[in-house]
Amino acid sequence: MLHLVERNHEAYLPLLLLADPSEEMVRNYLPRGELYAWRSVEEETIGVLVLLQSEEGKVEIKNIAVREAYQGQGHGKQLLLTVLKNLKEREFREVIVSTGNSSIGNLAFYQKLGFRMIGIDFDYFLREYGEPIVENGIPCRDRILLSRPL
Repeated sequence: MLHLVERNHEAYLPLLLLADPSEEMVRNYLPRGELYAWRSVEEETIGVLVLLQSEEGKVEIKNIAVREAYQGQGHGKQLLLTVLKNLKEREFREVIVSTGNSSIGNLAFYQKLGFRMIGIDFDYFLREYGEPIVENGIPCRDRILLSRPL
């Protein structure tokens, strides 16, 4: 079940850091965004998603993370599809998301859900993150931008 988190965003920081290794970056966008929690019937938080309105009719997914014990079971897909439905009902027209060039699983995940690549921000992670990031044996250097109409 999807829940809008209206207070105590700090409690979700460990989960948000699964998707974004920079606590500074998360703390920067978290207060400006909408935080959603995907919860089980027992009210256990399975995953989270942070949205930030970028301009009229457009919204950006800044963070989506699923607890490690629940990964690979379709929870991220359910979370994202539920949020996309909610955004369409709120009359947003487009959703933007970005991920690293080394995030092979993320790139496949978003494309399977109808997102298309719209650009590359070369050397973004080298500029914006203090520590090098390596995923799947690949240095994370570039930010891949993807978009999906609603």
